[in-house]
Parts: sequence; structure tokens; C-alpha cells
Amino acid sequence: MQVSIIIINYNTFQLTSEAVESIIRHTHGVSYEIIVVDNASTECDPGLFAQRFPTIKLVRNPDNSGFAKGNNLGIRHAIGETILLFNSDAACLNDAVTLTYQELMADAKLGLTTARLEYPDGRVQHSCGRFPSIKLQMIELLRLQKVMSAEQRAHILQGAFFTYDKPLYPDWVWGTYYHLKREVIDKMPGQQLADDFFMYAEDLQWSYTVRKLGYTIKYVPEARVMHHFSQSTKKEKRLNQGNMILQNEDIFLNREYGWATTKAYYLAKMANFFLLRGNPEHRKLMLQQYGKMLRGKPL
Repeated sequence: MQVSIIIINYNTFQLTSEAVESIIRHTHGVSYEIIVVDNASTECDPGLFAQRFPTIKLVRNPDNSGFAKGNNLGIRHAIGETILLFNSDAACLNDAVTLTYQELMADAKLGLTTARLEYPDGRVQHSCGRFPSIKLQMIELLRLQKVMSAEQRAHILQGAFFTYDKPLYPDWVWGTYYHLKREVIDKMPGQQLADDFFMYAEDLQWSYTVRKLGYTIKYVPEARVMHHFSQSTKKEKRLNQGNMILQNEDIFLNREYGWATTKAYYLAKMANFFLLRGNPEHRKLMLQQYGKMLRGKPL
């Protein structure tokens, strides 16, 4: 088996079904299995997945243990030489699985590949980035990106500065479509993905570990995946999500960078937000949030 595709379902039966259907419709160049891990959904009986798709593996998690733990549960049931984490709100637009698998296996130093993620209307999502750093914050603070060429900005800053029309070797990528060699997971602590975060920022931690193990990460633009990435989430829920992301990033930064570097990074972020033009409400909120983290206060 070349690819084990793991999808976490939590009360998203229709979206998850569409994700499975898209994989089956478009994947032709590799042998694969689909593992749906249900995180104690209450929407409907998870057994409906097995009825609708008799060839998949259905793993029932008795608890909603989160995204990372759910994926580790799926990995324990996987037999593929590569592991593809695939969001339940995503769908293949072409044979992305074969394309990222071929790239992954063509280079011994490559540990992780990802695809081009698109909104339903075709706009690209900025899914590749650099690890947080004081250096990058200072570049933006001093507005040095304004004197760089477009190619330099794309290479150095990535994120929204990259056009996503060519291959790229980023520091980290979103967990929406996360195609790993099994050997990489086997070298991680406990031979599994870090799962101390319930949700959000785990892909940052995983990518950091992939890079620490000596592997590279590649963005494959030919592989295309639609990602709903709801933009209509209520304001209160968006704030809670933002707080969780910042809290998890704080844990990651302190663990990997140390206390002093983390505090200096927060000071640089605050300086950037202080000078930021645009939405004053967002600017004020982010200054408050980073100020709290700088002082070690809960969000």
C-alpha cells in the first residue's frame, strides 16, 4: 500500500463524504486506503460511512480527543508507506494524491509534501510559511520587503508574498493536506505526531519536527485541492479560535525557542501591530493579546 489517507470526522458527515468521494474519483496512480476516524460524533451514526463506502476503514474514537490524537489513532490502523492527513472540509480537484506521492518518493531528503489549496471560487490559500522569527519581524518592521524584488519577498517571507504557481520548500505548511513518509513518523518521539495540542498550531509543531529530523518540505503546485475554510464563522467563535492558536503557538515558541527569544519575538510583533495600518479594532486586539502573552497572562 503506497498511501494511507486519514480523515478526521466530527459532525461533518456530508463534507467528509464529499472528501472521500473526491479522493475515489480522482486518485488513479497509486494504491491507497482511506481511514475515516470518527471523533465521537453525535450528528449521525458513523456506521453510515461504512454503508456508503464499503472499502474504507472506519475507526470509532470513543472520545472527541482532537485533531492530532485522532490522526495518531488513524496512523495506528494504517498500512501505507506514506501517510496523508486530509481535512474533512477538503476535496481533490485532480490526482493530487499521486502527484504528492511521486514527489515524496523521488527525493530521499524530502519528508513532507503538500498541495495547492484553493477556496471554492478558485482563489489560492496562503498555506506555506516561515517559522516565527525575530529576523522576519524586523524585516517587516523596517519595511525592508518594500525594497526587495517580488521573487526575493516570496523566497524570504513566503506566506501571502508567494504566488503559489511554482514549487517551494517552505518551513511549514498547513495540516489540511499533509503527506508524510512513514519513516518520518517512525523517527518522531513515540513514533507518532505530537498531540499535546487539541487543535490548531499542531502543523507548525509537526513541520518543525520534520525539519529537525533533517528532512525538507515541498509545496507541489500541480496537486490541487479545494478547501472550504469557512470564512463565515461567528465573531465570538473566531476569537476563541484565535486565542487557542496563540496559546498553542506560545507553548511551541517557549518549548522550541526558549523564554528570552519568545519574549523578544512578542515585542517585535507588538511593534509591527502598533505601526500596522488598517482595521483599528483588529490592531488593538492583537496588541492586547501579545501584551498578555509577553507578561505571561492568560488570554
